[in-house]
Amino acid sequence: GLTSTILAAVCSQARRLRSLLRRCWLGARLLLAALRLPEAACEAAATLGTERLDDSLQRTLGRAAEEEEDAPKSEELVLAIDVGATRTKLLLCAMTVGGCSPGRVRRLPPVPTARLWQNPALESEDKFDPEGAPARVRDYLLTCGVVSSQLGRLVFAVPGTVDLATEDRSDYTVVKNTPSMSPRFRGFDFKLAFREVCPRAKVSAVPDGLAAALGVACENRQLRSALVLILGTAPAVATLFRDPSGKGRFVEVAIWQSWVWFTKIRLDDPHGYCGGLRVTKEGLRVKPKDSHKIPHHQARIRFALDVLTWERLHGACAELPPHTQPSLSAEAAAKVWAARLQRAVDALAERFHSVYGPPEEVHVLGGNATAARGLVTAAKYVVPESRNPNPRSRPRGAGMGGTSAESEEELWQRVPVRVAQDDATQQQVALRGLLYSSHFKLKQVSAPGQDPLARGWTRGGEIYMYVPKDGRSEKEVSADFVADMASPVEPQQPRCAIAAARRRTAGSSGDGSAST
Repeated sequence: GLTSTILAAVCSQARRLRSLLRRCWLGARLLLAALRLPEAACEAAATLGTERLDDSLQRTLGRAAEEEEDAPKSEELVLAIDVGATRTKLLLCAMTVGGCSPGRVRRLPPVPTARLWQNPALESEDKFDPEGAPARVRDYLLTCGVVSSQLGRLVFAVPGTVDLATEDRSDYTVVKNTPSMSPRFRGFDFKLAFREVCPRAKVSAVPDGLAAALGVACENRQLRSALVLILGTAPAVATLFRDPSGKGRFVEVAIWQSWVWFTKIRLDDPHGYCGGLRVTKEGLRVKPKDSHKIPHHQARIRFALDVLTWERLHGACAELPPHTQPSLSAEAAAKVWAARLQRAVDALAERFHSVYGPPEEVHVLGGNATAARGLVTAAKYVVPESRNPNPRSRPRGAGMGGTSAESEEELWQRVPVRVAQDDATQQQVALRGLLYSSHFKLKQVSAPGQDPLARGWTRGGEIYMYVPKDGRSEKEVSADFVADMASPVEPQQPRCAIAAARRRTAGSSGDGSAST
């Protein structure tokens, strides 16, 4: 509000003053250098036209800055930003170049997404303003003691998908869609938008589901395969599959939105669901939020475990009428939620098995995950290859996350389920995944299947294959990060590299735009 506006104005005036002082200091040094020129060189320079003199000066100073910038660096500052529907989480890391030793991290305080990505001055109901976000992010980082122009890498987690229609596979920075946020994010290019406030940084963006899967890979180096379920504004599914040879040549992660949209689970409670899908001549369409089936015997995972369900179980959803909200106690709501989660992990683990074989573990993340900690400990499903082909002889509920009596013909698989210890812990998983991704390059992306809702963000699946940089094995990449540091992390670079960075800052114009 008013405070942020005043802070932005003060920061802008401070940048203008710093720029003026730098230019005065540079002018004094150039005058001193001119006085030291040999007489012949001074006479030759005096005959040059203004444009030619300016061009010669810029090329000479630019070449000197590039030579110092190319000096070997020991560390670079990497900032991971996880953009959520409610909160934006940030993690700063002074990462060793090459990733061969642990990085030093500092947790920055989470900030409401509205503060960074919305503009309350907009007249429309939709207050999201992605184009103005870079300046707000820069100002927020300054309050944390972090100068955005010193960042060497900027990695974003997008609450949706990124546009795969680009020639450079290692440079996905354009948002495809953000279904839980605003349509104004569609087509937003992080690289282009943050170029001015982070001129040195290499910018990339990955879907938040992939960031969660990479975080699980980072924290569980021995894990060969895993199913990751994120319970946020809307449930999402990601998968992790490592090089089966054990040589660490690649890490394959994928998001499978069709699994949550089209997999139905049985409901053992009378609270049904809100929303849903409608079949029309034009295809499938999402029903309004206040459309509901209460009670109902089954629901798609997308509508059985979304944030609306979580809020209305507690009687705290302002978007739905009171008669759809049972207003359960915290304990009763947790039991209903855990029962639905159990059905979901059972069904999704079977889906995973059909693609990759049995998962070693199931990890449940997201802001609404911790309520089920201790209540859901294992996923259980019938191995698809052993399933009875006669559907009439199958008990009701089998194939929908339901349980049935085990038979001699059917083989059952049990998979341990890991639920995040608390909200603060699960927040760090995706952020560590973003940091971990900086050690890899994207080798291959495939999107099998058609977009089931023709909306650009529920494709059948998106599979990303990451390989370690410089031809190394994943075993040679450090996934360790030193505990939080109380003071801002400063990169320990050679003095010449620090001087070059200072000169680049001095070259910024009075309006805050960086010189190139």
